[in-house]
Amino acid sequence: MELAAEALHKEAQWAAGMDEFVVAFYERTIGRADFSPSGIAEELGVPWQRAEQAIGLLRELRLVKRAEGGADRLVAVSPEAAQMELLVPLEREIHDSRRRLAGIKGQLSSFVAAFEKQARTRTESVVITDDRDELALRLQEAAQACTTEVLVMQPCVAQETRELRLARPLVLEALRRGAQGRILYPHTARGDSDTRAHIGELLPAGGQVRTTKEVRDRFLVFDRKTAFIPAGEGDAIAVVYEGAVAAFLAGLHARAWESAFDFDSGAAGYAGTLEDLKATLLDLLASGAKDEVIARRVGMSERTFRRHVATIMQDLSATSRFQAGVLAARTGLVDLALRSAA
Repeated sequence: MELAAEALHKEAQWAAGMDEFVVAFYERTIGRADFSPSGIAEELGVPWQRAEQAIGLLRELRLVKRAEGGADRLVAVSPEAAQMELLVPLEREIHDSRRRLAGIKGQLSSFVAAFEKQARTRTESVVITDDRDELALRLQEAAQACTTEVLVMQPCVAQETRELRLARPLVLEALRRGAQGRILYPHTARGDSDTRAHIGELLPAGGQVRTTKEVRDRFLVFDRKTAFIPAGEGDAIAVVYEGAVAAFLAGLHARAWESAFDFDSGAAGYAGTLEDLKATLLDLLASGAKDEVIARRVGMSERTFRRHVATIMQDLSATSRFQAGVLAARTGLVDLALRSAA
């Protein structure tokens, strides 16, 4: 690195010395009817190669030109004349470019107005699609237009559906632009490493994250104007451009948010939410719901759900799920869950 710095320093010194030499060379040519580079070199006592270098630079700056009637004779040109020759074409080009730019802006302005008008009076209030590219474009459009708020209710990352995976970087981008974000996960997200890693990106970007005992639905709402919700079974998504629907979903989100627990990235594991999760599982078991239904609602795999049930039965000293339900009712755990749901 020292050798490179020294080389750069020497090059800068050479350039400065060359500029001084060119100025001195130019001064010798002023006021002469014409001159030869070799003659000026002799007067200055320098090699003709240096004179050639000086002439090359003076030609570029239009400060010398070929003299009339002499193939190897040159004549000095005033800086004002050189400036006119060099700068006038550039200024004309800049002027033309500005004129073309103004014309393009003028042409596009009518299209911008038409687009904004169409956006305000969108004819389709609901679009149902299972096409990945169309869904990605509509998510991008909604996220890029978002300026105030993003609301998300979703399962853990491992159970994310296609639209949630596509929306993940777009939500982050909206948060970094200044939009407020409230993202709801089930309590089980606290024990999922992939979900915790994503939350580790959301929080520094300004997002607020809470977890709740169960996530029955999944949806995204941008600025309470555009919502993305499941369209029945399968991968189809309903994109809803209807403020009333978006506001309704925002209300559902707000009610779940009130009873949810703040996510602290510094806290390990379930961080105080395990009892709430246990009460929810007991409540759902008492309702007679199937394992797969309960697992989906609390955001965990069936295998993990059964492991939790086994732990609960062990804690209650129950030999069957029915007995666990009875014991939970006696101890008030099911009633607690019902009161929380209310």
